[in-house]
Amino acid sequence: MITDTHAHLYYPEILSGIDEILSRAKDAGVERIIVPAVDIETSLTVLKLSEKYDMIYAALGIHPCDVSKSELSALDELEKLLHHEKVVAIGETGLDYYWDTTHIEKQKIFFKLQIELAKSYHLPIVIHTRSSTDDAIEIIKQMYDEKLKGQFHCFNGDSKQLNEVLALDNFYISYCGNITYKNYKETDIVKATPTERLLSETDSPFLPPVPYRGKKNEPSYIIHTIDKLSEIHQTDKNLLQSTINTNANKLFFRIPDVKVTH
Repeated sequence: MITDTHAHLYYPEILSGIDEILSRAKDAGVERIIVPAVDIETSLTVLKLSEKYDMIYAALGIHPCDVSKSELSALDELEKLLHHEKVVAIGETGLDYYWDTTHIEKQKIFFKLQIELAKSYHLPIVIHTRSSTDDAIEIIKQMYDEKLKGQFHCFNGDSKQLNEVLALDNFYISYCGNITYKNYKETDIVKATPTERLLSETDSPFLPPVPYRGKKNEPSYIIHTIDKLSEIHQTDKNLLQSTINTNANKLFFRIPDVKVTH
């Protein structure tokens, strides 16, 4: 089983061919796709998709780049949606200082409030960081307790930041198709990430892996990123795939690792 833990399937160029895209995903071995929202409108769209397609699950949240056009009341609306049976996470939330440096304090407020929601509803949190990893980790550390768990999606931190995340129980790290690019320089960070803390994602329709670079990304392409992860970790692909699936089960689906004994 493969779980794409991060795929934005509500963009028009995806929705127009979603049946074919999901069919290709199934053929590639993808059995579950978590679709993260970025605001209330996309949260509602994600829930509709999850109701129509068994393999789709929802992460609901306000993206840091959408905070500037959102009011705090949006979080009240978000909370009303969290009881849906297909909701498996809060997100995509976090901090982004690359695209928007004018609403940093407001981003932090929204991030902290969504962390509180995640803890209250016993849901993991899906964290976006761009030029903001230190601040995001610091906020997580300040609010950390046994209820808090989550995923640093599309991780691009350094070794110090990696170790800080790894020091937090129940936090996982995922990498995207850009790790397959020739100019990717952080292979040592990927290798230093223990496989028992890895998740798989595409971030569709962004960051398609080689050999699809320059095209629209989709969940079926995740196998190329997993291949690269197994190459970097010098481990069997099927074994890595199984470990990553166990990690997704624990974090998003509350399924423990059951070891069979004879």
